[in-house]
Amino acid sequence: MDPIFTLQWPEAFLADRLQKLLPKSEGFSVLVPASRQEKGFDLALIKRLPNGKSRTATIQIKASRTYLSKPPKRESTKRFLFETWFNRFDVPKEADFILLFGLYPMVVNQTKSVNKNWYRDCTLLFTFEEMKEFMDSCRTVGGPPDRMFGFGFNDHSEVFQTRGDQKRGGKDFTSHLLENRISLIAECLST
Repeated sequence: MDPIFTLQWPEAFLADRLQKLLPKSEGFSVLVPASRQEKGFDLALIKRLPNGKSRTATIQIKASRTYLSKPPKRESTKRFLFETWFNRFDVPKEADFILLFGLYPMVVNQTKSVNKNWYRDCTLLFTFEEMKEFMDSCRTVGGPPDRMFGFGFNDHSEVFQTRGDQKRGGKDFTSHLLENRISLIAECLST
C-alpha cells in the first residue's frame, strides 16, 4: 500500500497564513507533523536564532463551520451575520497555542463562480493558559459547564462570544484575532 499524506483544510489554510505572517526571511518556518495521529498539536513553528540555535512552538487548531444567523424576530434582539460553534474540548498540554478557525464568504448571496479571495477566515489565537482559563469559564446560564461555545461577527473588524459565557455579556474577543496577536508567537519564538 502506498502511503498517503493528507492535511485538513483548516490546517493547510492556517499553515499558509502563518508562513505569510511569520516569513522565512525573518527566520520562521512552519512544520507539519508527518503523522496525522500526532498527539496534541497540528502544526509547529520554528525560529532560527542568530546564535545558531532554534526555538519551537506547537499549535492546535480547532475549526468550526460558520453559520449565517437567522434574522431576529424583534428589533431589539442583536444578532451577528455569522456565528461559529465549537465543541468544548480538553486543552492539550502539548500545544503552546490554540487557533480557533472559522471560514466565511465575503459576499453572502453571491451565486456565480467565485475565486479563493471570496472566502475570509475569522481565526482567534489563544495561549495554552488562556485557553484553559476560557474552557474553565465556559458555562451555561445555570452554571454547569457548557458543552459548546461560539463567537459571532458581522465582518472581520469585531468578534464577540455568543455562547459559553454564563452571563451572556457578549465578551469582546477582537483583540484575540490572529493578525492582532501574531506578535505573541513571534516574541515567544524570539526569546
